[in-house]
Order: sequence, then structure tokens, then C-alpha cells
Amino acid sequence: MNITLTLASAALAHAEGGKSGLDALGINAAAFLSQLVTFLVVFVLLWKYFLPVIQRTLEKRQALIREGIENAEKAKRDLAEATSNAERIILDAKRQAQDTIERATKNASQVAQQIEVEARERAEKIGQQQIARIQQEANRARMELSRDVVNLSIDAASKVISRSVDSNDNRRLVEEFVTASDQARNN
Repeated sequence: MNITLTLASAALAHAEGGKSGLDALGINAAAFLSQLVTFLVVFVLLWKYFLPVIQRTLEKRQALIREGIENAEKAKRDLAEATSNAERIILDAKRQAQDTIERATKNASQVAQQIEVEARERAEKIGQQQIARIQQEANRARMELSRDVVNLSIDAASKVISRSVDSNDNRRLVEEFVTASDQARNN
């Protein structure tokens, strides 16, 4: 306000024709006054027309920044929620995988036991079949041996009877009989 009064008094003094303090300083009062009026007009125009536009632009910008911050906070909350959902889903998947592994292990154990039981049953059946076959072969061999012994006995007896009763001869016939029966058993 003091500046305005000083300027106004300087302008008044200049108008009276005397040298005022402004002229003494080398300031042209008329040019200063015209510049001051121009400044005030520009200031009023800026204040009235451009300042509201600038304020609206700043408000829009401030609203845009506020909206961006709110969106960022919302995105941060959404990310935290998505992360917790993903962790929950991963935990559920791990539990399901563990359950599946346990079930597969149980099933594999049951199948292994079943295969083992079936293998033992087959081995026992095969063993019984082999024993039966061996017994049949042994019976067949015994029957053949008995037939051979009977045939050899008959042959030996017929040789003993057909020849004279001589002890040396009988001894030799018995030795031949034993030798023949040994040979028949070995074959």
C-alpha cells in the first residue's frame, strides 16, 4: 500500500510540473504509471479469467492424482487378496497331492500284496504239480523195476531149475542175477 501511495504522490508531483523523487531517481513517472495500469489490467484479467481455468486444471490434475493413488491402493489390496487366494489354492493343491500320494501308496501296497499272494499260490500249485509228477515218475520207475526184478527172477529161476543143482553154478547164477539187476537199475 505504501508503494502505491508513493507512486501516486510521484505521479501527482510530476503532473504539477516539478521534479519529484521519482524523476530524481531517473524513473519516468508516466511510463511507470502506464506500466502499472497495464499490469493491473493484466492482473485482473488473469485473476478473473485465467486463474479459474488454471484452478480447474489443477483440481482435475489433483483429482487424477488422487484417483491414481486410490487405484494403486486398490491394486495393492487386490494383489494382497490374490496372493492370499493363491497361497490358499497352493495349500489345497498340496493337500490334495498328499492325499493322492497316500491313496496311490495304499493301492500299490494292496496290489503288491495281492500279487505276492497270487505268486505264492501259483508257486505252491506248481510245486504240488511237480511233486505229483515226481511221485508218478517214481511209481512208474518202481513198477518197471518190479517188472524187471520179476523177469530177472523168473529168468534166474528157470536157469537154476534147468541146470543141475550145483552150488558153484548157483553162486554164479545169483551173481549174474545181481549184476543184471544192478545194470537194469542204472539204465
